[in-house]
Amino acid sequence: MSRNTLFFFLGVLVMASVPLVTKSDYSLTVLINIMFGIYLCICWNLAFGFTGLFSLGHQGFLGIGAYTSTLLYLNYQISPWLGMFVGAFISTILAIVLTFLCYHYRIRGLFFAIVTLAFGMLLQNLFITWDYAHAAIGIYLKIRNAPLDYFFLDRAPYYWIMLTMIVIALGVTHFIQKSHIGYCLNAIREDEDAAEAVGVPSSRYKVLVMAITAFMVSLAGTFYAQFYLYIHPDNMLSIHPAVTMQVGVMAGGAGTLFGPVVGWAFFGLFDEMLRWFPITSLSVASLSRITYGLVLMVIVIFFPEGLIGLFGKVRGIFKPAGAQPEGSPLGSPPVVDPPSEG
Repeated sequence: MSRNTLFFFLGVLVMASVPLVTKSDYSLTVLINIMFGIYLCICWNLAFGFTGLFSLGHQGFLGIGAYTSTLLYLNYQISPWLGMFVGAFISTILAIVLTFLCYHYRIRGLFFAIVTLAFGMLLQNLFITWDYAHAAIGIYLKIRNAPLDYFFLDRAPYYWIMLTMIVIALGVTHFIQKSHIGYCLNAIREDEDAAEAVGVPSSRYKVLVMAITAFMVSLAGTFYAQFYLYIHPDNMLSIHPAVTMQVGVMAGGAGTLFGPVVGWAFFGLFDEMLRWFPITSLSVASLSRITYGLVLMVIVIFFPEGLIGLFGKVRGIFKPAGAQPEGSPLGSPPVVDPPSEG
């Protein structure tokens, strides 16, 4: 086991022990909110950071997961533990169809972003006028103690569920990053035409990545419904969840394993700190959006590699001058050019 892997699992164990140390519902709720955003950012990073798919419609999959599991539970008494996979399956099918159509009609880049944004807006308007889904009223769930139906009176089970989802999402990302698929995705992100010219089936990998991320984001939709006990088209299917994903990934470092974790942890904690400031003329939400924009502009302009890249540069500054480069064994002989003939 490598040192980095050991540190990762130790960090997970420390995080898992937090509910055992603190019994504060407020502290656990703040951590769950931040972890929920981190999970969404990890999912979106697979599409944008590794493949270059700038999707503005992943909130659609979030809403499908929430509404599917909730409606199945209320109308047919199907446990959300099962309903969330039904919603994830529906999201996966829609993602496959949407991505395939975009590839078939050669829709890329900015136009792909516009198409996915239209997809999310279409779903939002559909659910806000659909009486079966309670339209603009939204759906309230009653809090009760029913673990088999994904309801808990304590915050700790929700915390552990979200932590498990993050670990699985990081595991999926790491597996893809180190596999042949990851190299193909990087080639597609850098230059899709060149990747196709050397035999990389870009359409197949684009559809695969969108299907995986849609499945994962849809599971988060069910978690949202069960934890917050209220879903509405304006908080599930609006552009705001998509902005959360973009901010966390771009601020932390797109295409990196822990960039989304660092990015949204920074913004999530910063957002919570703003609540403690005496605000009179602006609401906390408005001030948060203004601050997000300003900080994100600074990071994108001056630190395009994100906070992960910034940490790497700072680490390089304080690295001893005689230190061996990463990956080179200590004590390896210097490379000497062979003598020229004659």
